[in-house]
Amino acid sequence: MMTPETPLQTEETFAETERLESTSERMPAAPGPLESAPADAVFARAVLTSPLHLEVAAESRTNRWTEWNGYTVPQVLSNADEEYRALRGAAVMMDISPLRKYRIAGRDALRYLDRLVAGGMKPLGVDRARHVIFCESAGMVLGDGLLFCVGDDEYRLVTEEAHLAWLMDSAEGFRMRVEDVSTALAGLAVQGPLSAVALTQAGAAGIEALAPGEAANMSLAGIPVYVSRTGATGDLGYELWCDAEDAPHLWRVLLDAAAPSGLRPAGFALRELARLEAGHPRAGQDYLSAFAAIDGRDALPPAAIWPELEISSVRSLFNGGAALRAIRNVPPSRRIVRLAVEGFEPMCFSAVLSDGKIVGAATSTGFSPALGANIALAIVEAEAVAAGGLSVVAERWEGLSVVELPASVRVLAAPAFSHPRRVQHPAPLQP
Repeated sequence: MMTPETPLQTEETFAETERLESTSERMPAAPGPLESAPADAVFARAVLTSPLHLEVAAESRTNRWTEWNGYTVPQVLSNADEEYRALRGAAVMMDISPLRKYRIAGRDALRYLDRLVAGGMKPLGVDRARHVIFCESAGMVLGDGLLFCVGDDEYRLVTEEAHLAWLMDSAEGFRMRVEDVSTALAGLAVQGPLSAVALTQAGAAGIEALAPGEAANMSLAGIPVYVSRTGATGDLGYELWCDAEDAPHLWRVLLDAAAPSGLRPAGFALRELARLEAGHPRAGQDYLSAFAAIDGRDALPPAAIWPELEISSVRSLFNGGAALRAIRNVPPSRRIVRLAVEGFEPMCFSAVLSDGKIVGAATSTGFSPALGANIALAIVEAEAVAAGGLSVVAERWEGLSVVELPASVRVLAAPAFSHPRRVQHPAPLQP
């Protein structure tokens, strides 16, 4: 409404008013005295990337990515078949930084681990590593990992899943400290028959002298690196641990220096296939932590996952010791088994059948070039495994149709791939 005091609006003042109004609509309002700044949009999210992400991305020819422990990692960098041939015929390098790493240190560190590890702590010298399992009070598995003794009263635990809260709760009463160093420590895996050759070319003199499960501090191109003869590919291999800020330079040094040995980068899909061929169950994939198992049947004792391992239950002063002692003569009702499926083409399947009844599920599957067959890790009822006659119903796409193909399976007594080089000492420096 116009009043005598209202000035007439010229074209110039009208345009200026429109500009100010549109600007104010675009700019967020400042918070009031008792208000906080508006939160990010509900769809905003943080993408976790490893210290090697940019170096790995530069090697990608496929732009195929996946998620591992919350981190964005490459599924395949170049070609799945070429990466597999490099693993079994030369050497590959993979980013394993998404693994969880914990520093356990203090005067009571050994006593703490003796209580934590299923079966108690066996002697572990400095710069040595061993596979460990930990259980809750009922004797069901919480997780597993690789435990390094990196110095006097100092250890490093590498696991697939996060366990910090439980590790810290278990530390009550012990004079020691648990620290999550996952983001501060990067990891690279150099695996394959020429892995020792590749590291020698990169400056790791004497790498062949490391025995399986042994580690040493080295310097590569001036970078301090902790090198361990460990891995999950069923072949000769090493894992390199360094400060996160040094990891990109180390990656480039290794690729450039070890090019004559055929070292090439590889993605997460190859790591999973190699793990499957070597028969290593993965936490969260092939078995559930007892804390995560909603159905009580999904919580498993160690014998159901690693039947070849003998865990002494004579000592009861470790987590789950009394429970394991009570069930040591009772076979588990379900267990993880290695399966091979008849047929020469890659196929998809999940349910494991016996006489038409579902008795289990395949948790990891893939086509093994080493065996020339589809293989799987599966959790199956123990009685059905003993009776034999297991089968699966595989699915295959034909155009826009899905064809179901019944296929018989056999239980593998040994991994699909396990080369003597894995434990050969000293490591071979020849093709």
